[in-house]
Amino acid sequence: MELFVIMAIEGVVVQSPYVDRSDGRFVLVEATGAGLEVFRQRRAERAESLRHLIEELSEREQHAVQVGLPALALALAIQARPSHCACR
Repeated sequence: MELFVIMAIEGVVVQSPYVDRSDGRFVLVEATGAGLEVFRQRRAERAESLRHLIEELSEREQHAVQVGLPALALALAIQARPSHCACR
């Protein structure tokens, strides 16, 4: 079954009634309130899991993670920019 259909049945997404085909999308999907709550809950669970893993590291390793994460976040943000974006 298509992922959208499964998510729609679960009530976490809906297809938008208005689709502007000039931007190249065939379907516009939006998260419902329930979908946003699932997203927040899973994000919190991942953060808690990561916190536990980082606690297992040495102090030096924890410092390396603390220093490296902002650079990694920046690299991911740059990579996620649309290729047509003139902001590079």
